[in-house]
Amino acid sequence: MTLLLDGAMGTELVRRGFSLEAPLFSARALLDAPELVEQIHADFIRAGAQIITTNSFGLHLHTLARAGLAEHARALVERSVLTIDRARQRCAEQDPKREQGWAKIRIAGSLPPTRGIEPRELAVAEQRTLAAMLVAAGVDLLLLETHTSTAEVEISLEAVAGIDLPIWLSVVAGAPTATRPDGSRLLGGESFDALLACVGQAKLDALLINCTQIDAVPAALRALESARSRVGAPIDALPLGLYPHLGRPSWDGTWHERFLEPDIYAGQIQAWILAHPAFELAGACCGSTPDYIAALRCLVQPDEDARDRAFVRLATLVP
Repeated sequence: MTLLLDGAMGTELVRRGFSLEAPLFSARALLDAPELVEQIHADFIRAGAQIITTNSFGLHLHTLARAGLAEHARALVERSVLTIDRARQRCAEQDPKREQGWAKIRIAGSLPPTRGIEPRELAVAEQRTLAAMLVAAGVDLLLLETHTSTAEVEISLEAVAGIDLPIWLSVVAGAPTATRPDGSRLLGGESFDALLACVGQAKLDALLINCTQIDAVPAALRALESARSRVGAPIDALPLGLYPHLGRPSWDGTWHERFLEPDIYAGQIQAWILAHPAFELAGACCGSTPDYIAALRCLVQPDEDARDRAFVRLATLVP
């Protein structure tokens, strides 16, 4: 049974005409274009996404302080959740027959790693603060996403310890090599064995791979499943997930943001899931549009019965 995550926010904002600028990047849209953020969430919901992620990737206090917005942290975090609530309501109003389905959608609070914050205690405190604000704003789970090293993972897991919500961890695979990304390792170069040793006995409810270059995915899937089987309980029982990005360099070094069309991408994801049954969460990352999620839904949830079964499974993972 495959559950559907949503797709990209940052690259989708750009595609729709919004300019990303440091230090907030996509989070700036919560101030300047909240209606556009809401519209993107609604489009992913209509496409079939069952887990919608908050646009909170730039809402750590130190990032907001650089933008002169630290005093607005709580309001912006609340808005990142409110735009999803409004998107669900909009979908229900426009398609009342499916209102109960929209109500089953879960909100994942995006908690990116705290990079460039020293000392470590301050990084943990910043992460804990953002997590607490997301929980208070009403998210259904915390998604610790786009982590590239065990050091980042350790900080985030310490920060969310004791939070009574499902905790999902997502890492980036594909350590750079001379020819192509080595998907058997984290982007920071560490092995998946090192990752799982770092996770240890921490409270964790799902483990995912995201923002990973598409041609690094096969090795990443094999490496994660292999490491998980060596660790044993409780890690070997965790549901796994995958939402890679769509870009890759061409032969001349030019970066292509969307290297695969929606139907090709969806077929590839489906093939990987069939080959690795432990992977039951699927979506897309940078470069994706709602069309990619819609194509994925057509393959992994081809009818309403399949979709209903997926919602039942989602309710067990995120009560």
